[in-house]
Amino acid sequence: MSFLMKIFVTGGTGFIGSYVVKSLLDNGHEITVYAKNPQKVSGFINRPKLSFVQGAMSETGKFTAGVANHDALIHIALAWGDTPSLMLENETLPSVRLFEAAAEAGVKKIVYTSSIAAFGAAPDNDMGYIMPMDYYGATKASAEAYLMAIGSQYNIKVNAVRPGYTFGNPSVEGGFIYSDKKIKNMVKAALANESMQFVKNDGTQFIWAGDLAKIYTALIESDLSHGYYTGVSADFRTWGQVAGMVIDITGSKSVVEWIDRGQPEHKTLPINISRIKEAFGFEFRTDEKMMEHIKYLLSISC
Repeated sequence: MSFLMKIFVTGGTGFIGSYVVKSLLDNGHEITVYAKNPQKVSGFINRPKLSFVQGAMSETGKFTAGVANHDALIHIALAWGDTPSLMLENETLPSVRLFEAAAEAGVKKIVYTSSIAAFGAAPDNDMGYIMPMDYYGATKASAEAYLMAIGSQYNIKVNAVRPGYTFGNPSVEGGFIYSDKKIKNMVKAALANESMQFVKNDGTQFIWAGDLAKIYTALIESDLSHGYYTGVSADFRTWGQVAGMVIDITGSKSVVEWIDRGQPEHKTLPINISRIKEAFGFEFRTDEKMMEHIKYLLSISC
């Protein structure tokens, strides 16, 4: 890292955002979080080198003023809409306006939180190809395209992080937890010694939020530009395998039952992670963190 930076982070009080903010603070950077509720995470209140600007992504004037005098922008905040036009209005347009405001303000680096949904069914995910399968993926792919164009027009370093299924416990006191209902239901079923049903071979490459935050920090501290970095682990795990972890940890008498829908077994990694490995040496494994997460769910459910 060449120097410490002043970084503007949207969505820094959310689940992924709180992990990213903590990682950046731990590395000595000065952070301004743009959030609707600056008091939402108690562990961030009165933290040195951390300040807040209150506002929503729909309030262009607030984030335009807030991002001024910063070295870098990390955009994590997410808005939503149930139709293509609402996704465009609520998520894509505010993101593009934010990128433009940051570039006009002299920000030198931008990291955008996209999603594996942006490449969807496209091959070679780290090459920037897109084939979104839903409106969420489409809006993320659209914002990626505008970011890359803005980076070229303003000659600034821009990169997109494409997280996969992210899980984890709260990063700091008062922080948020993200756990799929499937995992919560596994814990509930295991405690009741109930059987669990899963589609055979159905799963994903999970990633722990703390590992995902390392990608953001590494990117913001690098001179890389115009890259797409897929944030998933090296391990493909089925939901049934996660259920097996729950059963082992609880000592439950539950059994896993399989529903065979002809889904093939992944003999090779379905999602390419070569970009984060080549750029930063990252090859994340999640079993240990997943077991910690299961134990945490057990601790708050008992």
